[in-house]
Amino acid sequence: MSTSVPIKVSIVEDDSSIRETLRSLFLFEEGMEAFTVHSTAEDALMRLGEVCPDVVIMDINLPGASGIDCVRQMSQRCNGTQYLMYTVHDDDHRVFEALKAGANGYILKSSTPDQILDAIRELNSGGSPMIAHVARRVVAHLRPSGASSNMAESGLSDREQQVLALLAEGLLYKEIGDRLGITVGTIKQHIHRMYEKLHVQNRTEAVNRYFGR
Repeated sequence: MSTSVPIKVSIVEDDSSIRETLRSLFLFEEGMEAFTVHSTAEDALMRLGEVCPDVVIMDINLPGASGIDCVRQMSQRCNGTQYLMYTVHDDDHRVFEALKAGANGYILKSSTPDQILDAIRELNSGGSPMIAHVARRVVAHLRPSGASSNMAESGLSDREQQVLALLAEGLLYKEIGDRLGITVGTIKQHIHRMYEKLHVQNRTEAVNRYFGR
């Protein structure tokens, strides 16, 4: 039996069926537990703060304050908490507003259960999971002209460059491993060395540094 501390996940979702579906994911998932469940941003803000979860799955469209507003306020109370936006919206305005508010990941409600669980694991280990087409738009927005020269000057190995390029596309660690034919453990080693070389702490900072932001 595993003795590791489970990832504590809070859910903020106003749709009761989606809320229960998300909670059910953690009933038998080793290494995770449903910490708290909320139907409104106001309830989450009232109940969370003194004791903070590791990860919050946050809907955007909520009655009352929006999920983006909730992340903005909650991130001031729970510095170590990671926020995963879980929504039907993939328009640029909401994506960038969520990231500016403090969100660390952004996935759509069409994501499979495995994609949700993988995103939570990656988020908890310092990654910034995003659905690929959302990540590509974020990268396109950040990319300045002449960005390709930054890679050659970064000091990254060829393999680290490959990993960073796939991170920029929004792939999860497992998807990167499958693409490159290496294990998730090896991916994490490459990412650790890459972060040290780029002097960053997470995926978003790494991509920004690479693209000269």
